[in-house]
Amino acid sequence: MPYKISGTVSDTTKVMIFKESDWSLEESTTISGYSTFEILDVASGTKTIIGRRISDGMSIGYGNITPLEYSGGARAVFGGGETDNSGTDTDIMDYVSISSTGNATDFGDLVIDRRGSFSCSNGSNDRGIFSGDNQGLTNSIDYITVSAEGDASDFGDLTLGGAYAAGCSDGTNERGVFGARYYVTRRNTIDYITINSIGNALDFGDLSRSTDSLAGLSNATGGRGIFAGGWVSSFTGIVNIDYITIGTTGNSTDFGDLNNANHMCSGNSNGTNNRGLIAGGYVNGTTYIDVIDYITINSAGNATDFGDLTDATVYCGAASNGTDERGVFGGGAILNPSVEVTDKIDYVTINSAGNASDFGDITTGRQRLSALSNA
Repeated sequence: MPYKISGTVSDTTKVMIFKESDWSLEESTTISGYSTFEILDVASGTKTIIGRRISDGMSIGYGNITPLEYSGGARAVFGGGETDNSGTDTDIMDYVSISSTGNATDFGDLVIDRRGSFSCSNGSNDRGIFSGDNQGLTNSIDYITVSAEGDASDFGDLTLGGAYAAGCSDGTNERGVFGARYYVTRRNTIDYITINSIGNALDFGDLSRSTDSLAGLSNATGGRGIFAGGWVSSFTGIVNIDYITIGTTGNSTDFGDLNNANHMCSGNSNGTNNRGLIAGGYVNGTTYIDVIDYITINSAGNATDFGDLTDATVYCGAASNGTDERGVFGGGAILNPSVEVTDKIDYVTINSAGNASDFGDITTGRQRLSALSNA
């Protein structure tokens, strides 16, 4: 889990956090003027915190603390991708604190390079899953602890390898599902795993169409998973939205339609608040779009216009902090005027329709990546 340290200073002060296990400096932040502050994403464990006044170097406060878990501070991790437009895959993972705008920080490395990866997590239980790769059409699955930077570890295998699937989960109920994918040809395969239990995926059922490059999202413990868009032939997108009940294996059911026949799109949601977003994509084999659609996850029906991304974008990674209502869209490719891989991160307030705003940048521009959070 992520943690925070909060306080108040009355002078320009350098706040330093020392990790007592080895007395290493974990954080050093300068706070100006009289203000309250929060230092987010502090690792768990006992710390000593010191405030040193800049004007004369005097220590104006210190204390021994054990950080407290905070809500609303979920971490998003962006994994894998393609660093150019010529098939250069990467194992990069980086992360942001979703509640606080800024640039991403290095997290660690995936087990292998993954382009066209797909992902999910068990929410606040803190395990993230990355799988899939277009280069080797691998069936391997990696896992991470979202709140603890480090390299990924092997989890198990999919029932069928491939790339460009969509992932979602029922959060702390521990089931993750991966729908569709590209493996030699487009597939309607749906797999599932138990996220907190390392092992191979099992067959869940079938999607209503054989497709790839679609968006996946869910209403978390509400238990409904959504698969939206995708393509069914060369550069031909579709409007279809399907849904499943994540806790019960079986085939998908028609939910409604997107506003555009769309593929290479991305999705996130505000969890049990039941709003899902589907953003960006490629329409009619000719057009990158900046459109964001929204749906009410627990009520089948067609999508409604939400607003626009800051650029027309394909193949970005999407995550959210759930019921705290912030969604992020990171990386992807834009036309400028030719295809250009981007490092930008956009954010929106999920329960309030409107255009996206700039959040910051991922550490390395890349497309065909995926993202997850521990919310």
